[in-house]
Amino acid sequence: MAVKRIVVAMTLAGLLLDAAVCAQADAKKKHEKDNVAPRGFQVLFNGEDFTGWKARQRGTDSEAERAKWQQNWKVGDGIIMFDGKGPTLWTTKKFKDFVLMVDWRFPKTGDSGIYLRGRPKSQVNIWCNEMGSGEVWGYRTDKKLPEEIRKACTPLKKMDKPVGRWNRFVITMKGDRLTVKLNGEVVINNAQLPGIPAEGEIALQRHGNPIEFRNIYIKSLESAPKATDDPRAGTNDRVQAVIDELEKSCIKRKIRILAPEKAQRLAELLRQAKPRAVVECGTAVGYASLWIARELKVAGRGKLTTIEIVPSLAREAEANIHKAGLADYVTVRVGDARELVKELKGPIDLVFLDCLPPNYYACFIGLEDKLEDGAIVVADNAGYGARGMANYLNYVRAKYKSTTEWFDIDLPWAKRDAIEVTILKRSEGTRK
Repeated sequence: MAVKRIVVAMTLAGLLLDAAVCAQADAKKKHEKDNVAPRGFQVLFNGEDFTGWKARQRGTDSEAERAKWQQNWKVGDGIIMFDGKGPTLWTTKKFKDFVLMVDWRFPKTGDSGIYLRGRPKSQVNIWCNEMGSGEVWGYRTDKKLPEEIRKACTPLKKMDKPVGRWNRFVITMKGDRLTVKLNGEVVINNAQLPGIPAEGEIALQRHGNPIEFRNIYIKSLESAPKATDDPRAGTNDRVQAVIDELEKSCIKRKIRILAPEKAQRLAELLRQAKPRAVVECGTAVGYASLWIARELKVAGRGKLTTIEIVPSLAREAEANIHKAGLADYVTVRVGDARELVKELKGPIDLVFLDCLPPNYYACFIGLEDKLEDGAIVVADNAGYGARGMANYLNYVRAKYKSTTEWFDIDLPWAKRDAIEVTILKRSEGTRK
């Protein structure tokens, strides 16, 4: 009996000690100034309003749009409070390499996350799950990726505090490597995120559940480059200004363009392929052409031949390309792409199909024998336009290595769509 009383006393003492430690930590937290950035960091949330934040990833929110989403996202007592019913919230600025600090808590069991570099796939998950927060859902569940990459995106341990208490993420993004600390412990250690954009916005995800945020700080890990260090210096600003202007114009005019999220992926594939010859079927006003030609100019090599059947759109595309300073890298041809591709000479390293989906197959057949070994073919609208291009998709999927890549997008005509990325490997016996 005496031993039992001693055990009970020791247990109670331990519980009291734990409570004291928690109280001490909470008291220390209360004495910290919320929403005041530590040395070396910058404030992303000022504790008072939504300066630096928007609901539209691309472009700028209108006053009416801001008024609408601020019915769901509110600020009070230095805290961002989300009721679970509004849109995802994005930073107005883009970031490259950084350390991001975020405090968060659930009022009740829920699900949310932090998007990195403008891409939902690179979401650092916040959820009430046995696995624990910090998991990178888009990479952990992507069965096309190697097992070691998926495993690295799985939390090493669960470090979440109980619902109702504040948690702190410290997220380090450098290159394509991600490290996540949750409440002082590393839960994701130097995980590789293949294909993540070089820069992009940060977002607080809506997932249908209430959640709160505060103390959102960021520290850039970029060293200030010399003017000659960045090959995009002087090119990117001029081109991006035309891209941004064209995006707004096309949405207003209801001209269907490549979603920016997919355009970023196309740019990644261009950097990967380092093409000398690129063909685009379906120029419209030149939106995708600008993304392609910019990469060619940065690389210092390559030429784009883009084909548009409507003369007035082709002229507009030429004007936009000239305005962006990319005319030396692009030839615009007017006519039916199904016929004009037969006149082109090879070898061709990359093809972008963005004309009418039923025409994809004929365009591809006209180019197939001219494509270089290892050439990349990117077909837009492979999600909502899949039925119209079914003959093309069936053909390339049966004959080559072809994958469908899905994207959450923000355009009036679609909120989710895909591209089909096909790689032609003759050396692997995929082609007769």
